[in-house]
Amino acid sequence: MVDSSPTVRQILGRRHVAVDIEALCEHLDQLVGPQVAEVIMSHHEVRLGKEDAELERKEHPDVSPMEIIGKLAETWHLSGMRDVQAKLDENGPELVVSIVNPCLRKTEGSAKSFLFSHWCGALSVILGGVFEIKNVTYDSQKDVMSARIVSRRPATTQTK
Repeated sequence: MVDSSPTVRQILGRRHVAVDIEALCEHLDQLVGPQVAEVIMSHHEVRLGKEDAELERKEHPDVSPMEIIGKLAETWHLSGMRDVQAKLDENGPELVVSIVNPCLRKTEGSAKSFLFSHWCGALSVILGGVFEIKNVTYDSQKDVMSARIVSRRPATTQTK
């Protein structure tokens, strides 16, 4: 799943580079303010989440939503996001995401969106509908960042 050489790193077939994400998020927050930075990062990460979930669904058409979420969590781990645990409450629909030893520890601004918006995009493909981030917390004693990804509005099959 991960191809690493001195010059190229590919994850899910896409080229990646190492970047100081904390510096990037801090700079983005300073440039445009944390609210605008959060929106910019959210749009980027939601799109990537959708692409990743669509790729997983295409490659594994018969797997359950929880299995796709598990594959995405594994991909996150391999990309350096640390230990990501994602638990789907199918009655919700709601996804609880916890990141042990996260690369970012801010609960607002672009850092919040970087850590959790990917899951909003992925769930929109996996379950349908639009999702948003709720209850972002950081537990410094356990070094765990957590959030709930909840449905903002249900999926619709009607077109205008």
